[in-house]
Amino acid sequence: MEIGAGKLYTGDKFSEGGLIRIRGGKISSIEGGSGASLVTPGFIDSHLHLLGLGLSLQRLSLQDCPGMAEFKKALADYAVTCPDQWLLGRGWDQNKLGFTPDRRLLDELCPQRPVILARACHHVVAANSLALKLAGITEDTVVEGGVLKKDDEGKLTGVLEENATSLVYAPVPAASRATLYSALVKAIQYVHCRGITGVHTDDRGQIGKYEDLWELYEQVTASYPLRVQLHYSASTPQELEDFIRLAPEIADTEFIHKGAVKIFIDGSLGARTAALLADYQDDPGNSGVLVHPDDTVRELVGLAERAKVQLAVHVIGDGGVEQFLAALSRERGGYKAGIPHRLVHFQVTNRSQIDRAKALGLAIEIQPVFLRTDMHWVESRLGQERLQESYCWRTLAEAGLFLNGGSDSPVEDANPWLGIDAAVTRRDGAGRFASSWRRDESLSLEQALALFTSAPARLAGWKSSGRIAPGCWADLAIYAEFNPANLAKNRPDTVLVQGETVYQR
Repeated sequence: MEIGAGKLYTGDKFSEGGLIRIRGGKISSIEGGSGASLVTPGFIDSHLHLLGLGLSLQRLSLQDCPGMAEFKKALADYAVTCPDQWLLGRGWDQNKLGFTPDRRLLDELCPQRPVILARACHHVVAANSLALKLAGITEDTVVEGGVLKKDDEGKLTGVLEENATSLVYAPVPAASRATLYSALVKAIQYVHCRGITGVHTDDRGQIGKYEDLWELYEQVTASYPLRVQLHYSASTPQELEDFIRLAPEIADTEFIHKGAVKIFIDGSLGARTAALLADYQDDPGNSGVLVHPDDTVRELVGLAERAKVQLAVHVIGDGGVEQFLAALSRERGGYKAGIPHRLVHFQVTNRSQIDRAKALGLAIEIQPVFLRTDMHWVESRLGQERLQESYCWRTLAEAGLFLNGGSDSPVEDANPWLGIDAAVTRRDGAGRFASSWRRDESLSLEQALALFTSAPARLAGWKSSGRIAPGCWADLAIYAEFNPANLAKNRPDTVLVQGETVYQR
């Protein structure tokens, strides 16, 4: 098989086009030639929830609702078509809606069926009275690392944050195997047509047992090829110990590879649950939520370090970053390099934390696509000064940190070009510039493309992926036309995995 390219992005730089010869699923040679406008390595998303994306495509989406009327109509329409008793949805954002959905509103709209609607970040949910009742949640319910919002009279509002969200989902019937299979197929097809040939995904929360999740991915990728690093989420030290015992019993396959252990340190900035060192500018008295006390974080870190298990640490606020850096440096006896744990998001930081993360040899997983949404309200959360060391990708790159790019889909769209565009232009979908930063924190196009190609391949240990070079897998995206002036609009015409076509426009 031969592919002609007018221009190549090889995984670290652009080069003049060539003729790519493929044999046995790998690139055998690259010679002079011409052809498609651009050929790149297949994209790799370093942080998403692939099965969650597939399930969200089957459930109520509130992501595009701009106000109350649209919100009510979306829920009413879904209630008519949904065959299940439980009405599950996601994607609402109070910054767009102008209000936060609560128990009273959902009771008014759907009093006879339990309703749970997750915020876009999935760190906050709104539930109606029936859902709370079925979950056994009352005004006396307490959960460590979680918040159950109450009104001025001490009554539950139906808004639950962080660890409290799992309580209301407990009575929801598990999705059937057929539902999970079809959801994963939909998700893989969705990412294929956006040029993605590999993912690092955290999905154990959707299915429970890691072995069952592994089996599902093995079954689906046999027909819908995709390289997958499958993370294991752990909310307690016991769950981390379970993975340490289980990992040696599971052998990596051609497409499925064991990943890191995902732990949560804090929440989300949009929901004001990311843990900050100082209070939110627009919510005095609130500095966010630390999911675990310091002792538990130290125990998790200690277990991982001793077992040489990589952690993928969800941490958005500088308060959460500080908790993890302190625990890791204490375990290592100082700020010394070791296992390259991943800091997922690392959005609100300071110079000291950046330098210490570099000294500890940590990998940083950023989501540039977040800026397209967050730029409109983040200054109100943080204030002007704190903002300058947040979403500061050029500063992170110049500090020598190892950066990787992801979407956190279904929180944001999985399309990597949206993140690449945001990283390069720092503009939203309407072309508006993120003007609140005093320093240019953009990346070059070559740097932004590396976030989604060679960098996540290296992070996963996929030595033959993420690059266009002889001996690498022919995981490729082919663009008949490439528009560098409007990066977000680029779409591949053909996508290959090991030389086989998985998407054709």
